[in-house]
Amino acid sequence: MGRQKRPYPLGRFRLRYPKSYDKTKIYPIEIEYVFSGKPIRRHMNISVRVDDWNPKGNNGRGEIRSSAPDSVRFNNLLIAKVNKIDAGLNEYNQKHPGEVNENIIVAFLDDKPILRQDKGEDFIEFILSRLESEYSRNKIGYSRYKNGQSGMNVFRQFLKATGSGTYKPDSIYVGEISVDLLDKYIKWRRDFKNNSDQTINHALTPILKGCENACALGLISKEINAGLQDMRIQEKVTLETEGEKEFDGQSLSKEQMAQLVEFYEKDTEPRRKEFIEMFLFAFHACGLRIVDVMTLQWDHIDFDKKELSKILIKTSRRHKIPLTDPALRILHKWQAMGRRKKYVFDLVKDTLSLNDADELYRARNSATKCVNQALRVVGEKLGFPFPLSFHTSRHTFAVLAINDGLTMTIVSRLLGHSSTDITEKVYARLLPQTLTAEVGKLNYSFLPGEL
Repeated sequence: MGRQKRPYPLGRFRLRYPKSYDKTKIYPIEIEYVFSGKPIRRHMNISVRVDDWNPKGNNGRGEIRSSAPDSVRFNNLLIAKVNKIDAGLNEYNQKHPGEVNENIIVAFLDDKPILRQDKGEDFIEFILSRLESEYSRNKIGYSRYKNGQSGMNVFRQFLKATGSGTYKPDSIYVGEISVDLLDKYIKWRRDFKNNSDQTINHALTPILKGCENACALGLISKEINAGLQDMRIQEKVTLETEGEKEFDGQSLSKEQMAQLVEFYEKDTEPRRKEFIEMFLFAFHACGLRIVDVMTLQWDHIDFDKKELSKILIKTSRRHKIPLTDPALRILHKWQAMGRRKKYVFDLVKDTLSLNDADELYRARNSATKCVNQALRVVGEKLGFPFPLSFHTSRHTFAVLAINDGLTMTIVSRLLGHSSTDITEKVYARLLPQTLTAEVGKLNYSFLPGEL
């Protein structure tokens, strides 16, 4: 009876050099495992001359001859490496009999301990892979994809700068992410990078979503993930990242609004038509922001008075808006569908709590992403000169209202601004034109006849 075949290979070393080699040059030593006749090799970052290499030494595993400089230290490194991998393969085979394969050997050679819960996955590479997957499936836009990549590069800098890397100076395994590490990262971005809480929250988004995905795959525990998800900084401004800023000229003309309505009438995509309805409602509701459209409740609507009254998320102040017939027609349609008992539009579930800032933040981001992706496609099909987004409805209402004769004071009240100063600052480029029109209405002519 012959010797029983070993279920896993043992390692050996070889010197990689050409047939016609130079005796004065040094060549690299490789560790080698042969599985199913296929050699699997890795560099050892040690090189010697051919004459200083003994392929039969160390019981046939190969070793550096004693005549070579520093041979004892280098041989000890080689023996320690091969013994560690052999021991790992033996332990794995005992726990998983007959399951050693090429991928398992590669994992041990690359120092990715697959017996770990996280399978030796690199954390940053895991997050980047997830971003790549979501972008390729149109789940996230280009800017979020690139921002996510940039954020993970900063995270790599953090690991190296603070000595927080483990198996590499700028790397950790997925299972090594922790609340303490994220807390350290937040403080580092505040103190060293001088980032605002809003910027830090944006940087945390791909990390926390990646941790949720890792938890679903069983790479980290539910308990650890729960603690990580609580690391987002609670701050009011995150609820309105689409806050008021200087008007960039991205509004629709009356002709373009008519084009949008015509597109809606011919569109065959039901959900996209609903998003256009929400866009048109926001316009007719005096430029209501998306966070207020998605949190609009039936209790906020007084059909008899033709009025909308709700506390705006950004200002935390109650705001009343007169509802025009177009706005009411959209509301009646959604009322007839009866999709939600609490919220008007089905952008959020009725279980959403407005008192939970984190839950509201996530809901707003999710709704904005879905709606804006659909609107962007519509804008591209219509040939609009800029990406169409939900916030365009707010700018469009303001610009058309000002151009059609409403004063800054009235427009400011309809938009829900706390003062006309904000309206004038946001739409500063329209102000000279508006002032000229307003002064022209006075028609004063207090001049002598000879002038």
